[in-house]
Amino acid sequence: MKTALVTGAARGIGRAAADALQKAGLRVLRLDLQGEVAYDLTNLAGIPKLVESLGEIDVLVNNAGVQTAVSIHEYTEAQRQRILRVNLEAPVELIRAVSKQMVERRSGRIVNLASVAAYTAHTDLWYGVTKAGVVSFTRSFAALLGPQGIQVNAVAPGPIDTPLLDKAQPERVDELMKRVYTRRKGRPEEAAEAVRWLALDAPEIINGAVIDVTDGCFLR
Repeated sequence: MKTALVTGAARGIGRAAADALQKAGLRVLRLDLQGEVAYDLTNLAGIPKLVESLGEIDVLVNNAGVQTAVSIHEYTEAQRQRILRVNLEAPVELIRAVSKQMVERRSGRIVNLASVAAYTAHTDLWYGVTKAGVVSFTRSFAALLGPQGIQVNAVAPGPIDTPLLDKAQPERVDELMKRVYTRRKGRPEEAAEAVRWLALDAPEIINGAVIDVTDGCFLR
């Protein structure tokens, strides 16, 4: 039985992705601050030891993310450090740690959660910066690990009905909702289906891709 590690799996897209992978027959390790695998991703130094303790991991889903939802002039140093660590640095360190065993087996799939925020102006500047970074490191790791038989891709959701969206600035949500084709927020299960497909069914040629799940609020 294959094993998947899903970060931020206690709610939202992370929980839906963990459920979808489990339903597909995988053993799922659910990492969250108070999850089955309890861990604070701001502790970057402890990530290699954490991964080693979890055993063989076939699928890594880097979903955990935070949004401060304040203007750039109100950001504190602590808030800036936290969002950079959780959204950007921690997934990089997780990929570095997990990919070592994947390289040995010459197989593995990694799915990162980006966002439409990677491509558009955002009222939470550092959130947008981190999601643009997710797109960048997805492609960098795909180029690095692809020759070793590992696929690294990302999903970029638009407005999905999650606690993260509830925390976003209202003006940001209003702007997105004016553009979506269906005139509704997406469901976590819908975004999770893209994660599941990349993790299990996407052909090998799909590597370094970013799958937009935006319902038309951003087209590229």
